[in-house]
Amino acid sequence: METPRDINDVLKYLLSEGELQKATPFSGPSVLASEDEAYLNKLIAAIRAGKRAVLIVEDSDDKLKYMFSNASRAEAVSMLGKVIEATGRRLANGDD
Repeated sequence: METPRDINDVLKYLLSEGELQKATPFSGPSVLASEDEAYLNKLIAAIRAGKRAVLIVEDSDDKLKYMFSNASRAEAVSMLGKVIEATGRRLANGDD
């Protein structure tokens, strides 16, 4: 996997509204429910406000695309570990 030399430039490119539309054109209907769309918009707003994030998308060719926001690689791996741990606890408790 190629790693960009300057991750800040990549993040600025991905988060700039005009460039985001060019990079990910989407004109079809969303497969997300309206409450999921609202939640996604809240998450994007939090990222733009400087919150730490790891965004992972499985592309059509089964390759994972990801970005980090305000986190080092070690912090990103730690965040993913916390998500896995919390999900495991919820599943063990019978929550979905």
